[in-house]
Amino acid sequence: MRDPHEIGINDRMGKRAASDDVETLRRNVERALRDAVGRDEVLPMLTRLARSAKPESEAWLLAHRHLAELVAEHEPWRAALFARRVVRVDDDNDGAWAVLGLAQSLLGNYRAAAAAYQRALHLVPHNPWYAHNLGHLLDFALARPADALPWLASAHAREPKQDEISASYAHALARVGRLALAKRVLKPVIARGATADQHALWRWIDAGAPERDAAPARPPRKPARRRARATPKAQRS
Repeated sequence: MRDPHEIGINDRMGKRAASDDVETLRRNVERALRDAVGRDEVLPMLTRLARSAKPESEAWLLAHRHLAELVAEHEPWRAALFARRVVRVDDDNDGAWAVLGLAQSLLGNYRAAAAAYQRALHLVPHNPWYAHNLGHLLDFALARPADALPWLASAHAREPKQDEISASYAHALARVGRLALAKRVLKPVIARGATADQHALWRWIDAGAPERDAAPARPPRKPARRRARATPKAQRS
């Protein structure tokens, strides 16, 4: 019969080894994210971390937050599931709310997407991409260009040289009849070498922005990658 003391020591050693393994995996994941390692390489690492880490721990949240981002474009339903797991534990994780907004928009759940972006903006009011994506949804998907304008104007003021933001702002301006300002906003984009869609937007505005020829809706921009703040509220000082 084994000595209970020996069993206790072995159990503690096993738990310590598992903890060390998770910590090593987490450091490797963070390094890969920092170095912008390719999706195919980092995705299995994140999956392993999500399975190995203690549920609702910092490492678990980190893994689920970045899994949501990486699978959003190809599997938005899975991304929404991962992001919801994060925000259920850490309601203040703006990055997870933003990825949830992206996933819901790709699924066609536009009101839920707008609500998620509004939560992200409540947490980080001056993020231009959160503001852009919310404004873009309100204009294109929900046909509320007047409500979209404050968000798009804010995003444009912070990132005036981001062509995607400028194009979205110009589109909303044109839809509420502010054609001259829409052209002023879009003109630098055309001068810098616009995409085919942006040239089509210019022609539409130049023609008076006829409603029958309104530009088709486009999905919002993927949130910029950055390290998620994944510590649960209960663990914060």
